[in-house]
Amino acid sequence: MPSPIHKILYLAASGLGPEERRTLLEQACRDDPGLRRRVESLFEFEDQAADFFEPDSKVPSTPPESEAAGGRIGRYRLIERIGAGGHGVVYLAEQQEPVRRKVALKIIRLGMDTEKVIARFELERQALAMMDHPNIARVLDAGATASGRPYFVMELVDGEKITRFCDERRLDIRQRLELFIKVCRAIQHAHQKGVVHRDIKSSNILVRQREDQLVPKIIDFGIAKASSKGTADDLTLTVGDGFVGTPAYMSPEIAAGGSDIDTRTDIHSLGAVLFELLTGRAPFDPERLDGLPMEEIRRILGEEDPPLPSKLLASYDDSRIDAVAGHRRDTPARLIHQMKRDLDWITMKALDRNRDRRYESAHGLALDVERHLRHEPVIAGPPDPFYRLGKLVRRNKVPFATGFLAFLALLGGLALTSWLLAREHEALMEQERLRWVAEEARIAEAGLRKKAEAGETVANAAVLLRDNDIAAADALLAQAAPRDAPASLEAVNVFHEVGTWLFEQGRWDEAADRFAAKALAFARIDKREVEAVTIHFVAATALVCDAGDDELHDRLRKVAIDRFTGTSDPYAADEVVKSCLIRPAPAEMLDELQPFLSVIEEHIGEGPVDEANKVMEAWQMLSLSLAAYRSGDFDRAEEWARRCISHPAGTASRVAAAQAVLAMSFEARGHHNEAVAECRLAGEPIELRFAETLDTQWTPDGQWFDWIIARLLLREATSGVEE
Repeated sequence: MPSPIHKILYLAASGLGPEERRTLLEQACRDDPGLRRRVESLFEFEDQAADFFEPDSKVPSTPPESEAAGGRIGRYRLIERIGAGGHGVVYLAEQQEPVRRKVALKIIRLGMDTEKVIARFELERQALAMMDHPNIARVLDAGATASGRPYFVMELVDGEKITRFCDERRLDIRQRLELFIKVCRAIQHAHQKGVVHRDIKSSNILVRQREDQLVPKIIDFGIAKASSKGTADDLTLTVGDGFVGTPAYMSPEIAAGGSDIDTRTDIHSLGAVLFELLTGRAPFDPERLDGLPMEEIRRILGEEDPPLPSKLLASYDDSRIDAVAGHRRDTPARLIHQMKRDLDWITMKALDRNRDRRYESAHGLALDVERHLRHEPVIAGPPDPFYRLGKLVRRNKVPFATGFLAFLALLGGLALTSWLLAREHEALMEQERLRWVAEEARIAEAGLRKKAEAGETVANAAVLLRDNDIAAADALLAQAAPRDAPASLEAVNVFHEVGTWLFEQGRWDEAADRFAAKALAFARIDKREVEAVTIHFVAATALVCDAGDDELHDRLRKVAIDRFTGTSDPYAADEVVKSCLIRPAPAEMLDELQPFLSVIEEHIGEGPVDEANKVMEAWQMLSLSLAAYRSGDFDRAEEWARRCISHPAGTASRVAAAQAVLAMSFEARGHHNEAVAECRLAGEPIELRFAETLDTQWTPDGQWFDWIIARLLLREATSGVEE
């Protein structure tokens, strides 16, 4: 009785022509001639029995007249046959009603309408119907023929396969990557619908040009797998040795025949398409794989690493590299240089044999390609140190085995010569050194990965902010610590917008984290790229101090001093001093602030006599008063505080803050009653302001963080008076 493999091969080959059948059996039975003879005997028996059956036998030899070119199926007129797979035939058809349009109609082959094949056919239809994306071919209709064979109708995609399209139009590397990003977005949509394609390759990605836009379309979800959501059970049929898909683009886990397949197998296939777009060839040469036994194909995919794109290009002979570079409108030298580092890393991360080291999602792969195009650091990088150490062990099996045997001999109490003891000691020392190197590399990699993940989090939050979904953006940002904020203006803007939203909602502690992250991100941006905006630090330090996070405030004020050391801008100097001295500061920090205080003192009375300069002067007097108090010069602190209070441009928040500093100076010199009076004067406007909702917009009474600074100083003064 035929085994299940006999049945599967027989069913798979029975719907094919003689040449296609011969090719299938050669591949599936290369290592088992007996299996091939038994399957062929089934076909011989079928031929002998053909005359026995009546003309209306279950498997007619020719398609019904209605299912040939010119026939009709439902409201569709078949025009011509345009393609065929193992189980289905695709026709170019014309829809007659309610609209007239050209479509692609896919119908199960004659003789293939078994329960399992129909189940797979239905799975493909369901998978396509679930998706609604401009870069995925849409399902328009479905039904059954008069003979009961199911069919479905798809959008007619009239494009060319992506690699041929790019080569014929000589798209450069940037254009190819931009097109590839669109493909990744479409696959991400399929994954979000719970569908894994499992056969992504260049011929399943068709591209057409619509006006000035390049539009890719992903087709052929015929071996798609439903994941945890979306369609029902996995109905994918495997043939012979368990292969499904195309070997040149296939992931190792598919080749191994395992059932634990997830979205990362599509990431591997996307990496293979990217590799081909860059180099003109699949990661593993299809000519090498063609004709190999399945076991050898499985070994290659599971054990060998493809070459780096840059190294493959460098290995081409002159005529081939000239042709590949010409298709990309580049010179061979420049093309190879473009591949090195970023594109090598991105491609090899997607193609990693260990799926845990691949990108987690197609969206993550697209984001890394976008970072490369924006000249930003990419998440992808060389393999981790443990992976490299494993390679080292496999390349040096004999020395490591010798050391291990020597170690076992020592444990067993065997007598070793002094030479062997010395060699063992050296081996142990080297192992310890390698362990520490690996641990340090792991820690460094973990830090880089955390920062890269924070960068991706900020990028995703920016997308949500563009959609005005601030709550979702805040939920994303809550996952990243302030110290991991990426150094970019995008991060500064994202944290500012979300922090302001939290502040307006009265969630001050959470707002403090966002403003601190904003300040830290700004501090790491190259000074040459942005102007000195110290207001980031003032707002952040005010909220952080109000939340009682002294450790984070210490870090912020250290960063502010480092960032703006050497500035000659009196406004920046004033903001740095206020940021640092909201809380008492150690003597070393007061020394570091002396250059900033000199810039402030030189500016007072020297600038133009306009309203903006007067406002700045009043604030600078407060900073000088606060610095004198922190330094223990209480007379000078009182002098500057009185000048600030009486200044004509003084705002209510600044006057209240100066009165608090004046109260602390009085109390320090033993003038208790005067200190109590100043605290009372400062407290009235502060209590009134905080009884209302603080406005995040600038007001003549001062900005919201000016009032927080005033309240912090009043709390310190009141505490001293009460003690």
